[in-house]
This record gives sequence, C-alpha cells and structure tokens, in this order.
Amino acid sequence: MKKPKVSFRPYGGSGPLSIHWYDAFGDAEEAVRGEGVCWYSPRGEILAVEFDDVDFSSDDQTLELKDGSIVHIKVKEGRVHTDLRQPSVDTAKERRAR
Repeated sequence: MKKPKVSFRPYGGSGPLSIHWYDAFGDAEEAVRGEGVCWYSPRGEILAVEFDDVDFSSDDQTLELKDGSIVHIKVKEGRVHTDLRQPSVDTAKERRAR
C-alpha cells in the first residue's frame, strides 16, 4: 500500500482528519461505531478514511471497519501518526460472504 496523504482541518482545536492511500473515488461506508467513514474501490481496497473529530493538541483514535480492518491514529501537537492493519485476504472474504 502507498504511503498515506494526511489532511487535517482543525478549527477551534479540533476537526476532521482524512487519510488517503489512493487518489480515486469509491463507495463510502460508515465505520463500525459511526466515528468516521471509509471509501472502498470496486475491488474492496481501502482508498481513504476520515475521522469525524480529532483534537489538534493530543488524540488517540481507532476506526474499526466492516471488513475487519483497523485504522489507528495518534496526534501530538498537530503531528499525525497513522497505522493501518488489514485482515488476511481469506478472513476478509469470509466476512463479506456472511
């Protein structure tokens, strides 16, 4: 997967944070707990995610996606560190089949 591009738009100390791995359009799907959105390609690849509200000074959030992937961010004074963990291909196919 490509190195992600991060777009953080805080206003008054917090705001939405987007992470893009690909510059493309796809189907949007809300995260499991409704704390953000993920965009998928027609083949099921993760194109981008957006966290709803992230604190600029310090934050630690996780988005759990319906395909079993987990996107984790840590923010410290506006600096963002990202981590994407995806299940094995077999596990993702099994979940979609249910």
